[in-house]
Amino acid sequence: MMIDEVTNSITIIDYEYASYNAVAFDIANHFCEMAADYHTETPFILDFSKYPGDEPSDIEVKQLLQDVEKYTLASHLVWGLWGIISEHVNEIDFDYMEYARQRFQQYWLRKPELLEMELHI
Repeated sequence: MMIDEVTNSITIIDYEYASYNAVAFDIANHFCEMAADYHTETPFILDFSKYPGDEPSDIEVKQLLQDVEKYTLASHLVWGLWGIISEHVNEIDFDYMEYARQRFQQYWLRKPELLEMELHI
């Protein structure tokens, strides 16, 4: 994150995977990453209880949160596929397939709820 100290505006950046995405996708991906703790002996185990998601009071923020929630599905698909590919191309000691399994599991778990949310908006 970059903070402009004059205007107090915040810019979210990610040099590691720099590209333009929908704002809601980037925030969804950031929230999903909060489930990871890469400084443990099992960095591939995700704890989705750490995923944030308080209900905002401002209508614009609430709409953004709903968009973010929908993009969570895209984040799970992208990173699940990344895990499968990485299992075959990386030599880092990381259980990529377990990571991918958890991301796909969350995709299938959340998909009905999030698509139902879409129908009621």
